[in-house]
Amino acid sequence: MAVTAFCEIFFGSDAGRGWAEGHHIVVTTPLNLGPVFSAFKTLVDTFRKPLLANDRYIKGLKVSAPTPLGDIASAPYRYAPVGRPSNKRSGCGPSLAAKMHMADSTNTRFSPIYLRGFWDDVEVDEELDFTSAAGAAWKALLDQYTTALVAGGYGWNGLDNTNTIRGNVTNYTIDVNGFVTFTVDYPAGPVAFNPGEINTVRFARINHSSSTLNRSLVLKVLTATTLKTVNPIAAGLFDSAGTFVAEGKAFLSYLGAQYTILARRSEGRPTGLSPARRKARART
Repeated sequence: MAVTAFCEIFFGSDAGRGWAEGHHIVVTTPLNLGPVFSAFKTLVDTFRKPLLANDRYIKGLKVSAPTPLGDIASAPYRYAPVGRPSNKRSGCGPSLAAKMHMADSTNTRFSPIYLRGFWDDVEVDEELDFTSAAGAAWKALLDQYTTALVAGGYGWNGLDNTNTIRGNVTNYTIDVNGFVTFTVDYPAGPVAFNPGEINTVRFARINHSSSTLNRSLVLKVLTATTLKTVNPIAAGLFDSAGTFVAEGKAFLSYLGAQYTILARRSEGRPTGLSPARRKARART
């Protein structure tokens, strides 16, 4: 049996910002994340770190995957000291990223990779310039990173229409504890829910699109046509039918980058730090 593992890189900056970058990869069970983590760390240290400016760094890594029992196995790693690039290049603005447009093997499905913290002199006149000496050097390193991702079998979890469940909400009831039970049908296709599973389902158009239930909800499948919320929800009585979709996911491997352009993808708060303690206040 194979499962999809998620490989994450956690970055930081001297200005106190942080962000993450992630890639998926298929691993076999029983899970042994050691070799997966070792290969990912080698890839990051060899090919991702050189793309950073000298005021950005790598704080840590984590590889995680679901187990057959539904738990999440993980292999985290913290750099000490942080992983800085060897170059002396200054960094781009914290709101900028190099957006690499990745395609799957059929060139019909696509996923962006936002590379933040790149060299400042790669960006000229609000676009990436790969004709300059700095731009050509950074692009050569980027091509090596892309090649390593493809060769390593990495990719992303994308929408799989063959496993996506769509249909109509024909009714719902609310019990005395506030749990909502939906009755559904499937005119859009043969795929149906499996009893006993937990699914995230997105609803729309219920009660003429005015219901608080028109959002994504976590549900337990009672039967193929009845779904019950795992948490109580305040909702009015059923008035008119709606629709639903439960997106199926499938692993899609990277074929390569079609292009790389300048984009806005701001760095965020630093990762791996606990929030500070609030000031003591008198009780009222």
